[in-house]
Amino acid sequence: MEVSRMMRNYYYLVAGLPELIIDQDRKDFSVNALKQEVKEQISSSDYRLVEFLHLPYDNDNFLNKLLNRGLEFNDLGSYEKFVFDELDENIHQLPQYMQDFYYRFTGKQRSADDAVDQDEQPRDIFEVEKLPEIRFLESFYNLALSQNNDFIRYWFSFNRDFNNVLTALNCRRLGVDPATQLVGNNWLTEVLVKSQAADFGLKREVDYIDRLIQATDITDVLERERKLDLIKWDMSVEFTTWDYFNINFILGFFVRAGIVHRWLKLDAKTGEELFKKLFDDLKSSYNLSEKF
Repeated sequence: MEVSRMMRNYYYLVAGLPELIIDQDRKDFSVNALKQEVKEQISSSDYRLVEFLHLPYDNDNFLNKLLNRGLEFNDLGSYEKFVFDELDENIHQLPQYMQDFYYRFTGKQRSADDAVDQDEQPRDIFEVEKLPEIRFLESFYNLALSQNNDFIRYWFSFNRDFNNVLTALNCRRLGVDPATQLVGNNWLTEVLVKSQAADFGLKREVDYIDRLIQATDITDVLERERKLDLIKWDMSVEFTTWDYFNINFILGFFVRAGIVHRWLKLDAKTGEELFKKLFDDLKSSYNLSEKF
């Protein structure tokens, strides 16, 4: 990944991350506590990137409330529970793409001061009709891929493509047309809809395709999820190969911290293993960086 010349380095913070990790009890491992520590030591503009990285949790909370899914609130996002509990009253506190979707989905009127969402313009009549939540994700990924930070763009581009391949594989098993289930409209989604090859002919373009297919063949749910998360873990490391002390390194760290957080709640044994892996990776990364 190319590093911006203007990117700040946070030597003291990155050197201290392993200690911040080990100071936390594994059962009470807190990504939010780590976020607060980081917030106090990086620039406000860089911390906004940390918050952007965690927007998918806010997206889940937003859709959970709007679509009445009845799921548990996820506190890893940037917006508190009361904002979503009283969505009608608090919609203006949320990002613009959420506001746009809210008004489209509910049919409620904007105030005269509100900007009109471009997505409210007429769509191509030949375009595939997709579920509202798919459209919502498309608006989010469009925003993510327009950000100036390399890691944010690479990470969310990977996430979109990873989830699209995974969705296409699941649709194939269920005999469902993937066209309405895929996020975005690009060369990859076209291949996923049309290709009959076992790997969709993506071996050269998607280097994790074999690992992803092998993971989806696993019948044990926890083991399958672990394999999928390890692909994400490894990609977050790959995206920061030459980043040692800057915001990209910190963003990659938070990706992996989020995976640890999930598994400590989901499966204690796997969570413990990933907790140790996070600590060891931080130590090895810091030791390697000292040589350059």
